[in-house]
Amino acid sequence: MPYRIVLIAAAVVPVVLSTAAGSVLVNAEEGFPGDAWEWGKLFLGAALLVFAACALTFLGWMARVLLRRPENEDELRFLELLNRLGTAFRKPSRVVATLVALMVLAPIAWLVPSDGLEPGELLIMSARDESGAANARRILVQQWNQAHPDNRVKFIDVGTEPDQQHTRMVSDARKGGAHEADVYVLDVVYMTEFIANGYLRPLDEARRSPEGKNDDFLDNVLSTCQDMSGNHEGLWALPFNTDAGLLYRNSGAREPASWQDYFPGSANAAHLVGSESLTVTALEAIWAHDGEVVNHDGGLVLTPDRSAVDFDQNAREALRDLADSYRGKDPEDSVDAEAAALDAFRGGKTGVMRNWPVVYDKLAPTAGGSPSLKVTQLPHESVLGGQNLAVSTWTDRPRAAQALIEFLTSPSSELILFEVGGFAPTREYAYMYATRPYRDELRAAVKRARLRPVTPHYTEFSATFREGVLYAISNKGRYPADFPRKLASVVATGSHDN
Repeated sequence: MPYRIVLIAAAVVPVVLSTAAGSVLVNAEEGFPGDAWEWGKLFLGAALLVFAACALTFLGWMARVLLRRPENEDELRFLELLNRLGTAFRKPSRVVATLVALMVLAPIAWLVPSDGLEPGELLIMSARDESGAANARRILVQQWNQAHPDNRVKFIDVGTEPDQQHTRMVSDARKGGAHEADVYVLDVVYMTEFIANGYLRPLDEARRSPEGKNDDFLDNVLSTCQDMSGNHEGLWALPFNTDAGLLYRNSGAREPASWQDYFPGSANAAHLVGSESLTVTALEAIWAHDGEVVNHDGGLVLTPDRSAVDFDQNAREALRDLADSYRGKDPEDSVDAEAAALDAFRGGKTGVMRNWPVVYDKLAPTAGGSPSLKVTQLPHESVLGGQNLAVSTWTDRPRAAQALIEFLTSPSSELILFEVGGFAPTREYAYMYATRPYRDELRAAVKRARLRPVTPHYTEFSATFREGVLYAISNKGRYPADFPRKLASVVATGSHDN
């Protein structure tokens, strides 16, 4: 009888192992299988579970036969087979061979890394880190590399000028492109284009980590990670850093109450550059004058027949005031308007400047601030800036790439980005625990900041908009007659009739 009990136990072991291995393989990856390797593991796990289910039926019959006298020829033949197997396994070599086979097969469920991430290097395509010597972003990457040696990260730098960044990333992401990047650090204005053209992979919500969930993100910032055109559901990125304009002033300069109080005499009016900064400057001027060329949802305000952008009286007045502020300035007299404004402010040529949060550390001796430097919100709504982390459609490591962007946008990572690098954080957690003296002003500025036009043709819009604004600045605020129609056309189709 003990011999037969041992045989039953020996038969139960492979069933238990098959059930365990099959369960692990079937549940190893959450969500829909993304590649052939995932499908293979799923089918293998399912096959093991089917084997285990069938074997359970056989085990019941086997136990009955072994624990009582055989009642028919089938049961006698089965007992004879067991006796022959017992004789065969008396040879040590065959026992060893069987044990080796079990040792090879048993760990099959653990061939996949425990975190489920595909091994291999991850490449992030990004603008250069504007936090200077602090290198806040690279500090986070070093932390990731230490924790994930099988998924080390490297950067592909694409410059700092927005149009240059866009050209380089589109070249990589489009069909037939180089497809070097696993992750893009995308300016928020390019999200709609990249989603519409199939350049990005949506986030797999089933794989989101608890600490990476959305509850803590600022609402208007997180909305830039969705398809704001409304054509696709889900999240397509996570917000890395946000941006809103701040007003920097020396202690001797009074706090302005309006755009007219500060801009004409500010460092920003010292140089006229036909780059993205001019688009930001013109939109903020229009909003400050209560104009509505672009509404709060990022849609163009059109005429009733929808053939042209509706420049109302307030918008036209804003362009006239902008032209007065830039009077006597030559277009393109500087490569970088914001850098030129910073130099003018730092050199004491003017006491007021509108700029982004990241320049604070270039002005203050320490992150704790300087008594002579005051930082407040603008006296009007700012353009909402920022950059999102998005996973490339073409990556071979989608799970690892998503895990990376969740890590880089976690509450603790956002705090490091703000405290060390000065990047405007996207999470409430960072504002709550940061020590920077302007954190509350920045949070308020971000929460009321406004979208630029939401369109897959943003680069074409911005170029056409700047062209018309430059013309208006040179002509006392009067824009070309066909300017409103060109803007509407370029947003709708990506081109306009000349």
